[in-house]
Amino acid sequence: MHGLAYGADRSDWSMTCESCHGPGSAHVEEADPELIINPAKTDQFGDAQTCLNCHKSESLDGWEFSHHNSADVNCSGCHSIHTEKEQIVKKATPELCYDCHSEVRAASFMPSHHPVAEGKIDCQDCHNPHGGSLSLTSEDTGRELCFSCHAEKEGPFVYEHAPVNEDCMGCHTPHGSVADNLLIQAEPGLCLNCHAMHFHATVEGVEGEFTPPLAPDRTSISTSDAWKRGMLTKCTQCHTEIHGTDMPSQSISTGGTALTR
Repeated sequence: MHGLAYGADRSDWSMTCESCHGPGSAHVEEADPELIINPAKTDQFGDAQTCLNCHKSESLDGWEFSHHNSADVNCSGCHSIHTEKEQIVKKATPELCYDCHSEVRAASFMPSHHPVAEGKIDCQDCHNPHGGSLSLTSEDTGRELCFSCHAEKEGPFVYEHAPVNEDCMGCHTPHGSVADNLLIQAEPGLCLNCHAMHFHATVEGVEGEFTPPLAPDRTSISTSDAWKRGMLTKCTQCHTEIHGTDMPSQSISTGGTALTR
């Protein structure tokens, strides 16, 4: 029932049809349907104001500056006012969200994706549809939101990978990717965006058949020719603790900065 809907102020149970639709007496006296307020047919601002008269929870505080409001999506775009469904939504998520966000639906079926289609997480685990300039449950998009699930990646670590302390989106995309682990680009290309001058990437290649992960004539290093021939070597084959570690790296003079264990 609408009276039990999410976020409603239940301190006053006197809500009636007229609370949303205006005085019925005007409709009876004038026999003019235009005198009955229909929030779904008002402009975006009028629709929201009608609902926000009752729905005043903290999650709605940022509606004015929300992504949905700025995109001219009103309350009735997602909610069916008289339904008995939970949170009076027109359909369950993620299908409700996919009606507009078709690009996210496509991403959710990519080889690497958050398990939304599998029903393990929901759009609202990360997104707040009612508030905030970014419509996320946390304004700190790069760290706190991700670490609420991926706490083991947060640290602090003795040896850290700087991008982890900056923004997860520097390496990852949230909805889906053709690269493993929701990376925005496959290895080693992604890593070489920052580590282009690293000796692994600049050492002169050698002749010979390339068998991943190492060039056969150099069993201790992947050569630039090896990168170019197939891009088959992954940095994380050796640098396994890419988010950070407390362990010093093996056989490397730079302490633990190589993040190999």
